[in-house]
Amino acid sequence: MVENIKTALYFITMLSVLVIAHEWGHFIVAKMCGMRVDDFSLFFGKRLLRLGVRNGTEYNIRSIPLGGFVKIAGMEPDDISNGHPVFQTLTRDDHIKTKREFFKSLQGFTEEQLVGINAENVSARVITSVEEAIGDDSRLTAEGKLQLRSLLEGTALNEDEHKYLEAILAADTYVPDPHGYNQKPLWQRAAVIFAGPFMSLFFGYLIVCVMGFTGGLPDPDHIGVKLVTPGSVAEKAGLRGGDEIVSINGKPIADFETVVKIIGDSPGKPIMMVIMRNGQQQSITATPKAETVDWKEPNGKTIKKAVGRIGFAPDVVWKRYSVGESIQRSSSLLANSLKMTAQTIFSKKAGDSVGGPVAIVGMVHQASQIGYKYIILMAAELSISLGIMNLLPIPILDGGHLLLLGIEGIRGRKLSSREMNFAQMFGLSIIGILFVVVMTHDLWRLFSHHS
Repeated sequence: MVENIKTALYFITMLSVLVIAHEWGHFIVAKMCGMRVDDFSLFFGKRLLRLGVRNGTEYNIRSIPLGGFVKIAGMEPDDISNGHPVFQTLTRDDHIKTKREFFKSLQGFTEEQLVGINAENVSARVITSVEEAIGDDSRLTAEGKLQLRSLLEGTALNEDEHKYLEAILAADTYVPDPHGYNQKPLWQRAAVIFAGPFMSLFFGYLIVCVMGFTGGLPDPDHIGVKLVTPGSVAEKAGLRGGDEIVSINGKPIADFETVVKIIGDSPGKPIMMVIMRNGQQQSITATPKAETVDWKEPNGKTIKKAVGRIGFAPDVVWKRYSVGESIQRSSSLLANSLKMTAQTIFSKKAGDSVGGPVAIVGMVHQASQIGYKYIILMAAELSISLGIMNLLPIPILDGGHLLLLGIEGIRGRKLSSREMNFAQMFGLSIIGILFVVVMTHDLWRLFSHHS
């Protein structure tokens, strides 16, 4: 129970720090571009604690510990298109039988606004003028406004027609905020969006850099043995804790993954290991014990397969580097993460490699059992992954926003509120499906592991 609470605290703390870093990227660039930021909140839901207001931004801690957000003025879909879609029915069709139904279908009005207007006293000429004034974005066009104002100034209107046109023009009123996201140049909006993923990438990179010259990083040149399972093949072969593996079957070992692969591919087959013990090389021979596991083939089919096991845990040596070496190793890690993520996303094994909240909690639990350095290193890797995944061109994600800004730049005008809302709903559907798939896969792996 205590371990579960500790894992939950580690997970929430890690997620909170990574979200703050990501959202701070959006926040600071928005401020630099003169945008108004209304809210910077850690977590979602109801506000638990109001930390204060500074330079027009309210800082809050909310009730649901799942991430956080920054609220920049003018970033809602309706705002981005410079106003909400007031008149969602553009023309009177066969389904609208009465003038009153036509009025209600325009949805720019409430029932209270229509009180006092006798629909039957509004002529077809006035209704047609309104229909023609509404553009494709469900708002009045500039020419349409001029025509309706001209019609309103005429003397041929009765009282109901006059009230009707005044209501139409009032419903379409939109006063832009000069400090809103939607009023800024395209390049500034793109910079604000990109700043979040960039900060996630940079934050993960920075963690590794600092670890390199403070607490150290795992030494890839040290392939050691931490402990040997009592009664295992490794113990019987003479392997001991503190040994360092130099080669297997005459092949030099570059990393521990190679050790696992060679042993796993050799069930029932003797392997010769050269180890370093107390400064001297020794040779030992071990025959990996065959263990049957569920194995997923490249075609997605799961089969029973025998893999080799000898029974020992790796020893990780944390090595401190100079600042220059730390920067070099961090750059290598970032480049490798970008490469591996790209390969994973576009491979047939993407489903096996992607993990959701359940998988992440499991990894946090394992890391907490080994030591705090592993947790910090895992946070760096998750921050980098967060930055990369947020750049995917799916609406709702930052990459999707950049895609929509690119479309705006190509065609030379903003997307309408209808197009923005469609894109958001499409993106939400994709994210929802991916979430269900990933969670299902996580739970399947969890229960299959314990069964």
